[in-house]
Amino acid sequence: MDKYKNILFENPRPFIIAQLENDRLIINETNISHEKNIDINLGDIKENREIKGLVKSTLEKNADNITINNIKNKFNLKSKKISKNEVIVWFDIEDNLYDLSKANFLSNLTHEFKTPLNLIFSSVQLLNKKIECNKEFSYDDMEKYLKIINQNSYRILKLVNNISDDNRIDLGHSNYSPTNANIIYFIEDICESIEPFVKSNNMNIVFDTDIEELIISFDMEKMERIILNLISNAVKFRKENKGKIIISITHNDEFVNIRVKDNGIGISKNNIDKIFGKYVRLNDERSIIKEGTGIGLSLVKSLVKLHDGEVTVDSEIGKWTEFNIKIPNRTSIKESIDTYEKDLDRVEKIRIEFSDIYA
Repeated sequence: MDKYKNILFENPRPFIIAQLENDRLIINETNISHEKNIDINLGDIKENREIKGLVKSTLEKNADNITINNIKNKFNLKSKKISKNEVIVWFDIEDNLYDLSKANFLSNLTHEFKTPLNLIFSSVQLLNKKIECNKEFSYDDMEKYLKIINQNSYRILKLVNNISDDNRIDLGHSNYSPTNANIIYFIEDICESIEPFVKSNNMNIVFDTDIEELIISFDMEKMERIILNLISNAVKFRKENKGKIIISITHNDEFVNIRVKDNGIGISKNNIDKIFGKYVRLNDERSIIKEGTGIGLSLVKSLVKLHDGEVTVDSEIGKWTEFNIKIPNRTSIKESIDTYEKDLDRVEKIRIEFSDIYA
């Protein structure tokens, strides 16, 4: 997908890369799937005469721009010839279809950025004021203000990372880099690393597995994001009394199942179907933490899908919630190269993920 990088980043919309073969539309690459928050069916696209005509015209005459209004929604399309027999087509959805979700997301995003920035600025101002007035301040005061600055810097970084990663996946730039590794050891190591953070929130974490070693193909960095996100989610929606998180792994010849279960406030049946929606933030008054943009679980779903897997959730209100990640039990055919770069150590990544809990 790198050869289309400049085109795609300039046009952050659903796209197809297609060609015609005996008057049949062949879609070579796309970032469209039925999970998207848009109602586009690839089967309908392949049979649509106007889209076929657009691809044909673009190949023959470099013609572009056409309006399609018979695939349930109305699209303004833009095309570009990218090779002798390939055309890239963008689906430019009418703005009013996204107005509500955009407005809610931007409103949440503004709040999410303002809160940590205000805390950082106020801490810096208090430190500067004491320095300007030549007032002495204790080590405890210094530590307090630096902790606020540090924690809320992580919080902003988490927001930027989530938005950036979500956008890159939508544009087909996921940088998915699987390697053959021991999934059991990898997830157990995450659980051990995060245990102090979980305990500081009056919770315990337990790891369980039906096998001691299992080598499969997975992207280490993305799997780490998935697990950390689900654990932090369990901490956010804990009860006031002591909580428990259970991470368990089971497997068969076809699949590996990774379950993250907590005994928190649970999710209502009405909200179960909404939980993975992009920009969806459930306003539950029972929640201890009331922060977030609504990207986290949507991003988890996208990252799991990169592994050719699926993630589901089940819950009983007031009692428990369980996320189940199901990925193929397979290794890579080609020789695996570990491309997992530890640009931040595990503790730093946990601090970023937990930044909106400790604020």
